[in-house]
Amino acid sequence: MKHDYLNDYLNLDDGKIFYSISGKGDPIILLHGNFNDHQIWNEQAEILSAYYETIRYDLRGYGLSSTPDSSFSNVHDLKALIDFLKLPSVTLLGSSSGGAVAIDFSLTYPGLVRSLILVSPSVTGNSYPLPFMWHGLINYMNVTLRGREKAVEAFIASPFWRYYFPPLSNEEARNKVLRNVRNTDNFCRVPPKLTIAAKPYAISRLEEINIPTLIFISDQDHPFNLNTAEILNTTIKHSSKIMMQGCGHLPFIEKPDEFNERVLAFLSP
Repeated sequence: MKHDYLNDYLNLDDGKIFYSISGKGDPIILLHGNFNDHQIWNEQAEILSAYYETIRYDLRGYGLSSTPDSSFSNVHDLKALIDFLKLPSVTLLGSSSGGAVAIDFSLTYPGLVRSLILVSPSVTGNSYPLPFMWHGLINYMNVTLRGREKAVEAFIASPFWRYYFPPLSNEEARNKVLRNVRNTDNFCRVPPKLTIAAKPYAISRLEEINIPTLIFISDQDHPFNLNTAEILNTTIKHSSKIMMQGCGHLPFIEKPDEFNERVLAFLSP
């Protein structure tokens, strides 16, 4: 099944956002996580485009979008895209840190979001353990000391980040993730201090989310991420949780058919 894709840029006062649209119907926006860009969703876009207007974009500092040199808000960027496309309301599908953006946006603009789908999501205000912070800092240090390409390879080889990558036994999925991660435009372009999170932090406001919410988590993801998914599921009123078996941090790559079927079932009236 092939679909026509509209690829373009949204020009902002302080940068530009690359976006891609395919399909017709109710709009769904796919938000990638760290180390990825919009192409991580290729298989989902192909399926969802048969039923929905499927919109993907590169968050600022990733893929084809511009690199920030001053403070910015991912929530404001998403609002600007929705306004530009004149979308009355949307479903948000967010992976990892893209899930945090989706949650923040839903809390900031509750009238614009019909439903949420969160995949191994992070949540603003839910402090990472020290090993996460340390290994994240190493990634940035390696860029400075060794260059971006070598820093990416060190990230891939690190035992700490093993949960992020599909295993060698799932060669096709692993290669898809590696191709996306090895795009150096997706690696440590955004100094964390420039990203403005919505306040108060989402971790203290989850009970305000009052829309259908589906949470995906995987049995082989990092324990911190498993715990985060449990917090979301127990705090968000109209939420359900799916545990993907035999997967790590990106289950939509490791088991795309199962993932896509579950998403379509959730979105069907």
